[in-house]
Amino acid sequence: MPDTSQTYVAALADLFYPQRCVGCDRRASGVLCRVCFEALPRMGSPVCGRCGLPTAFETFVCEECKNVDFGFESARAPLKYAGVGKEIVYSLKYRGYKRVVERLAVPLMLEVLDDVHFDAVVPVPLHRSRLRKRGFNQAELLARGVAGKINATVSDTLEVVRSTRDQVELSAAQRRANVAGAYSARDPLFGRILLVDDVFTTGATMSACAGTLVRAGAREVHALSLCRTV
Repeated sequence: MPDTSQTYVAALADLFYPQRCVGCDRRASGVLCRVCFEALPRMGSPVCGRCGLPTAFETFVCEECKNVDFGFESARAPLKYAGVGKEIVYSLKYRGYKRVVERLAVPLMLEVLDDVHFDAVVPVPLHRSRLRKRGFNQAELLARGVAGKINATVSDTLEVVRSTRDQVELSAAQRRANVAGAYSARDPLFGRILLVDDVFTTGATMSACAGTLVRAGAREVHALSLCRTV
């Protein structure tokens, strides 16, 4: 039999602090309403085995990434960075709505994660000035959520050693130059590493971080993000 006091408190909370869908801002029982959940821009399959872009057929290297030198072995993301997917990232990153991590983001990310063992999960770090301004690192929240589900440890060995420009308006080549030499590893790290971020755009940041981890001793690095620009 349900606890009537808890039901009453929940009803009051919904009355005065109604939960809103992060996709459309309408009242919802979860972080997404049914309409927005069904509208999730899923990446689908098949995808390129290397960079994670949707492809017409299964392939390890697609036309988009065959001439790109990535520091990671593979990259995966469950959602395209568009529509509801973009709203989810925005709600976490700029509105601090952290409930989306455990209730939505992590389950989606686990769907595209291969059933292999990882020796550590590493979040893409923020520069201390950005961390101070935002108050948290969204990549770290995602990394800790994923690590908790796959029984892996989280390592904060990666750090930003110099400030970089905002990457939004930069081309792929400019992004790679912008983050070159921007990261270092405080401690050695070995084995298979899972590198986590919120959005994968050109792969420049993930590649720079992965290269740093490989130089620090990692055998291989695999990238996982919530969204992927297509």
